This record gives sequence, C-alpha cells and structure tokens, in this order.
Amino acid sequence: MVSSPVLNSKRKSMNRTPFALRLVTAAVLCLSWGAHAQTPDASRIGRTSVPKAPGFQALYDFDAAAKTLPDATFPYEVRVHRAHVVMLAEKGIISRDDARKILTGLDTIDARAAKDPALRTYLPYEAALVKEIGSVAGRMHTGRSRNDLANTVNRMFYRDQINRTVAALIALRTAVIDKAEDNMDTVMVVYTHRKEAQPITLGHYLMALSEALKKDIDRYEELYVRMNQSPLGAAASAGTGWPLDRERTASLLGFDSLVVDTIEGTAGWDHITEFAADNAIYLSDLGRLGSEFQLWTTDEYRLAELDSAYAGISSIMPQKKNPDSIERTRAIVANSVGALTSILVSLDGIEYQHSVARVALEPRSIDGMIAATQAMTGVVQSLHVNKAQMLRDAAKNYSTMTDLADAIVRDSGIDFRDAHEIVAKVVDSAIQANLSADQITVDMIRRAAEQQLGHAVRISEASVRDALDPVRNVARRDGIGGPAPASVKRMIAQARKELDQEQAHLTQRTAALASAGKRLDVAVAGVTGTH
Repeated sequence: MVSSPVLNSKRKSMNRTPFALRLVTAAVLCLSWGAHAQTPDASRIGRTSVPKAPGFQALYDFDAAAKTLPDATFPYEVRVHRAHVVMLAEKGIISRDDARKILTGLDTIDARAAKDPALRTYLPYEAALVKEIGSVAGRMHTGRSRNDLANTVNRMFYRDQINRTVAALIALRTAVIDKAEDNMDTVMVVYTHRKEAQPITLGHYLMALSEALKKDIDRYEELYVRMNQSPLGAAASAGTGWPLDRERTASLLGFDSLVVDTIEGTAGWDHITEFAADNAIYLSDLGRLGSEFQLWTTDEYRLAELDSAYAGISSIMPQKKNPDSIERTRAIVANSVGALTSILVSLDGIEYQHSVARVALEPRSIDGMIAATQAMTGVVQSLHVNKAQMLRDAAKNYSTMTDLADAIVRDSGIDFRDAHEIVAKVVDSAIQANLSADQITVDMIRRAAEQQLGHAVRISEASVRDALDPVRNVARRDGIGGPAPASVKRMIAQARKELDQEQAHLTQRTAALASAGKRLDVAVAGVTGTH
C-alpha cells in the first residue's frame, strides 16, 4: 500500500438513560467535542483514563436499545385513529356522540398500551377498546383496513426518520467543512489505487466528502416528498364506498399529498426500498472515509491520530491504540447493505399487492446509521492531523512527478508522452540510488532524456525545483474544484450557503409536521368538546 522505499523506511453510566435522549445528547455534544474537549489526546496509546466521547458511546448503545417496528410506529397509529374518527364525524359517517365516545376511550387504551406491548398491534388494541366502551368502538374502523393503516403509520415513522437522518448529516457536513477550513494549507498526498498520486490539501480532500454529503442530503430530501404521501383511504386495496375525505385526514396527519391509486396505496413499497438504498449509498461514503482515516492513523503512515476519546486499547497489548469507533462504524455500513438486500429480495418474491412477506426497514438499522454518523462527526472534529508528516510525504515520495513532466514540456517543447517516459526513467534511477523526489537533479533528467530520445532536453534548475515543491504544485491548481487554498475557500463558501438551505428545508418540514399535530389536537377537541 506504500509507494516508495522512502515511505517504506518509516515502518519501525449512561445505561439507565432512555436511548432516544442519549442519541439527542450525543448529537449535541459531538458537535463541540473536538473543539472543546478539555484533554485532547493525540498520543499513540489507546484510551485508558479518557472516557468515551458521547458520539462513540452511541455505537455501543443503539443495538441493545433498538425498538421493534410495531413499538416504534405505535405512537403514529394512535394519531391515525384520531384523525380518521374526526373525519368520519365531520363527514357524518358516524355520529359526533359516537366519535366522542371513541376518542375518549382511545385515551384510556393508549395509557394501557404504554405499559402493555401486547396492545400495540391493531386487533388486540381494538378489542381492548371494545371492552372499554362497547360495540361503538367498531365504528372506528369504518372505511379502513389494517393494510392502509399500516402503510400510513410506516410512512409517518419513516418521514420522521428521514428528518432525523438529515439533521445528523447536516451536523457531519458542518464538521467536515469546519475541518476543511482549518486545513486549507495542509499539503498532503491524494491516493489512487492506494498508491500516492499527487499533492493536494486536507481541506481539498474534506470538501470532496462535503460534496458527497450534499448529494446524500439531496437524496433524502427528494425521498421525503415521496414518503410524505398519505395512503389512508385505500382500505384493503380497492378503496371504500364510504364518502371519506382523504385530503382531510392527510392534512391532519401532516402529509403533503396523497398516494392516489388505492392499489399503490397498499402495494407500494418503493419508498421504503429507496430509504434503505439511500442509507446504503450514504454509509458507503462514510465507510470509505473511515477506511481512509484508519490507514492514515496506522503506525506506518502516521499522518493523523485519533483522539483517545474515540479509540480503544487492547486488553492484552498496552501499546495498542485501536480505531474502535471507525471499525464499529464500518460494521454498520456492512449491515446497511444487508437491510437493502433483504427488502429487495422480499419484493422479488411476491406480486404487486399488499403482503406481509415484504421486509421493512427496521428501527435498529436506522439507529445504527445515526450512531455511526454521530461517531464519525466526532472523529472528524477531534482528528489530530500530522501536518509535518503529510508535507514530508508529499515532497519526498514522488507525488510531484506529473508537474515535473509538465515542466519539461514547457521548457523543452517536447510532447507530454515523451516527458512522461523521461520522468519514469528518472524515478527509476532515483529509487535505485535511494534518493527521494526532492533530491532529483537536472542532470538526472538530461541523462534520462538521452536514453529516451537520444538527446538531452532543455530545463532549468529553477523549473525543476518549482516542479518538485508540493506547495507550489497545489498553488498552481487554482481552477474550479482544485486543491489551491483559494479554490478550496470558494468551495467552503458555497458549501456553507448550501448548509443554510439544508437547515432551512429541515426546519420547514419539522414545523409543518408540528403544525399538523396542532390541527389534529384542535380537531379532536372540537369533537370531544374539550377545547
């Protein structure tokens, strides 16, 4: 994985706190951990007395605290019952007196269900309601099926998870951009095929990740539009003869539009598949970043060090500093692919109709993704960068050879392919002589040219020294998207504008849902007379 003998020569507590609250706490704390940790630790020794950072701890907590999908969606089902009963009363399909009895009874059964998980599925829930208020409870299900009910509550749950995901990605992208701004002048080598390629800056590298995260956020925002469509009223698949007001229930539940066709309302599953696909795509980028950081922090590379709050230590080897947060994140990445595969296979095995054979996207998978995002946000913020080592590698390990070939073309007028071959011979002779890139001389270039072309080429000492300077290499690349500090600064400015827009979209969506919640409360109070 290393590219030259020169580089080769370098080788010598929270348990009782509700999980949802812990996730929120971790999200807030990891935003400031890197900048405000009291004892940042860049040593090569693993975490001993330093406690885990909140974002790192979430990687340990999410799995044990994960809810089942019925438990996670139950609060949404409660709201659907109320919206449907309100609509039935408003349309005169049931009497207001019956609606009032049902809505009052729902409060009692909801309180029981909070303590009894067996009541968090529809038929036991309805049976408990019948027992509580009598047969009038059966009117609640008029014009409705468990099919459209389940699809509605799933969409409500998943849309909230999309917003939760976007919030986590905004925090991660903010951390990436902040780190990039701190490292616009940090010259390093970009790798291709795990081999050193050309000089860039760390800021340039991180802004590439920022651009990838923008695409991830865009995908989730596009998915939200498709997710936030109400299938309620589709009933079992053929709709109903009752004159339901589907737009009214959609409004009370915060949906922006309807799934129009009643078959699609119960058979459609692509919105869930798309969520799993978006997760897998996003997490693949996160895993690649983790892989890169893990390489950079090895004892051989030493380009960076994990903060000890995001690292582990061997139980037997006291010198070890294990990248535990990164490896646990990469395991979550792998699991996301499994979740997507399961959903796709389940759909391939059934027809285009409602079926419980379809695999859902489980809360555990989403919780894992959020935990991984929070962990990597903290890793980025607190990463200790070895700027001197990065610059040394860029100067010594032949990453400047493309600019040397360009310099030969400019000074001598020969074509690039001949210059490419000349520099290849120069590198070969330098390696054999155990010379680093910054020790290449004009005479070496002239001798290589005579071997390749039969004659020497014209190039000045100043041109050679300029070409071999990685800082000058970077400065020359100041076009759109290039690594020069001026170019990276422009990218950062644009990215911060995008962040503001992303946050505004998220705020608008969550405000719309909160407003719908208030509308439902007012509507229920209007029927029960409790306003």
